[in-house]
Formats: sequence, structure tokens, C-alpha cells
Amino acid sequence: MLVSIDWLKDHQYDPNVVILDTRPKTMFLYGHVSKSQSLTIDQVIQFDQYGANLVVDEKKIADLFSSLGINNSKIVVLIGDSMDPSAARIVWTFLYFGHEKVHLLDATITDLQRNGFEFTKRLFIPEPSKFIPKINSKIRIESDHLKENLNNFVVLDARTPQEFMGGHLPSSKLIPFTEGIAYDGKLFQNKDFLKNLFSQNQISKDSTIVCYCMHGHRASSLFLQLMIAGYQNIKLYDGSFVDWYGRRLPLE
Repeated sequence: MLVSIDWLKDHQYDPNVVILDTRPKTMFLYGHVSKSQSLTIDQVIQFDQYGANLVVDEKKIADLFSSLGINNSKIVVLIGDSMDPSAARIVWTFLYFGHEKVHLLDATITDLQRNGFEFTKRLFIPEPSKFIPKINSKIRIESDHLKENLNNFVVLDARTPQEFMGGHLPSSKLIPFTEGIAYDGKLFQNKDFLKNLFSQNQISKDSTIVCYCMHGHRASSLFLQLMIAGYQNIKLYDGSFVDWYGRRLPLE
């Protein structure tokens, strides 16, 4: 799931590797790693009637990923920043549409600059390709299924304690996504730290886990942290609190 700066140095110009910068477009245009392309969070979400950030449809993803030169055999590496969960949400989107050759750079833009990567304002134009989505429905859940099966899931809230105390999904447990974030130039704490974090919160690897937050972005970070720690049965409620509250479903 994670790749290092050294890995990126060795594979930056590999024709089978697509590098995507998930920062806001203006930051990308100001300067980005050579050969990288922009892919922002707003390109992979759509809004429902409640304002929830849901995953986009298959055709839009097929067209978008194909335009970035991605096919089902390409290795995709995403670049983000530690406190911005947008990159994690985009990783989850790739996984949801069946592209498992997706990785997140375990470093920040600042670290790339410190390690001698060339930054440019020139735009890289890829050769168009053909991406064929293969939806992995096991890693997503919608409100109706969640509401009817709450007792069968361990539901984790990735928001802040203040948000949690203001109202949360019934029987959900608070684990702010920031608890698994690293502050030493990497994006996440190491595997042992994360295993211990979830163990201390009594999260069993035998459980089916549902992650949510306000819009699904922070929950995606928690989703990846669980994956790194070795958990397998994880779902993202991408509608999250905004969708749940909009449907007037019960809260605690």
C-alpha cells in the first residue's frame, strides 16, 4: 500500500508508473514533481441530495482514469500531505473500482523537495489508455444496509471528540484518524503502532468494520490505517454522517 521516497526515485520515469498529485489544483500548478499529474478529491466524488460526498459512477471513473493514462495494468502512486485525508479517499476510490496496483507515497511534498526531486510547472501529457472498472462492493456500504445490520458491525467514527459528542451513529466507537497520523515526514504511524492502537481499542480482526466521518475522507484515512495494521474486513460508509443525518436516521 505504501511506497517510500527511495522507491519513487527508482520508478519515477518507469512508463508503467502513473504519479498523481492529490493536492488542490492551484498548489499543483505552482509546482509539482516531474511527470506527475493532478487528481483532486472533487473529481472522484458526487453530491447526493443531502450534500454527502459519494463515489462517482463507473463511466465517469473509466473516462477520468483513462484520460490520465491509467489502464488496469499500470501502477498508480498518489502523493498527498499528512493531515489531508483526500489522498486516502482517492486510494480507496481506486480500490473500490478494482485497481489494486495503487500506492500512497509515505512522505510529504516537503520531503520530496528535501530529497532532490525536480519540481516543475510544466504539465505532463500522458498517452490516453483504457481503464475498465471492476467494482469491489465489499469495501463500501450504504445507509440502508448499515441501518439494518448495525449490530453485526464494529462502527468506527474517525472524527474529533467534539464532533462525536455532538451526535454519532448508534454504538459507534471514536478513533480519530489523527491518532494514526505520523508527524515525522511520513503519512502514517508504523504497522506495529497501528496494530497496538486498534488492539487497545478492542477492535478484533475477526470483526467486519465500518468507517465513517463527516464526508468520508477522514474515514478513508482510518480505512487505510486498518489495512496497514492487517485488518481485512473493512467497509467505508462514504455517505458518512452527512448522509445519515440527512436521512434522519437515529443518533446517539
